[in-house]
Amino acid sequence: MRVSELAQRAGVAASAIRFYESVGVLPPAPRQPNGYREYGEQDLCRVRVLASLRALGLELEESAHLADLCSKGDCDEMEEQLVPTIARRRAELAAARAEIEHVDEELARLERAIRSDEPQKTLCLERQEELRERRFADARVRLPVRP
Repeated sequence: MRVSELAQRAGVAASAIRFYESVGVLPPAPRQPNGYREYGEQDLCRVRVLASLRALGLELEESAHLADLCSKGDCDEMEEQLVPTIARRRAELAAARAEIEHVDEELARLERAIRSDEPQKTLCLERQEELRERRFADARVRLPVRP
């Protein structure tokens, strides 16, 4: 199959296939007499696994290694190596979720405080008079300031 068919069947762009080949993630395809690359089912398997792992956030090098194992028929070995990677990736996601939740809570708290005209403990308002003047000059900006 040609690059375009491989890309379509694997669900990636043809440029991704060419990129994977150029960086050595996908072995160079044999060429037809007219110069077109010719890919097989093993290449399709490799690209599908590679694309799936990349979509889960794994690094290219690690995804390529695991896809290579599976395309060579060592899917059990790939799965064994993938288990700790999955655990690590899930821990990274949990940490990212916690950080996002924390930031969202802080933003909500700040928004409530701004709307209620409460003094801000976390905002450093060095030029309070200037901000106070700006507050009255532009009704859209309502940053509460301490007297």
